[in-house]
Amino acid sequence: MFNQIKDLAGGELYLISSLIMFMVFFIIVGIYLLKLNKKHIEVMSELPIQENQSIGYEED
Repeated sequence: MFNQIKDLAGGELYLISSLIMFMVFFIIVGIYLLKLNKKHIEVMSELPIQENQSIGYEED
């Protein structure tokens, strides 16, 4: 597979850089999701269900 990438004529820089950017983006998103506050996820998941209830950090 990597031999096919190395044998490209002139386009390998764009392919490799886009692959690296793609991988870095999803690694950052994965780390962000793992470190996200579980209470925040719970509040946001119930947000469409709660219509007139006050949430702790919102002002009415």
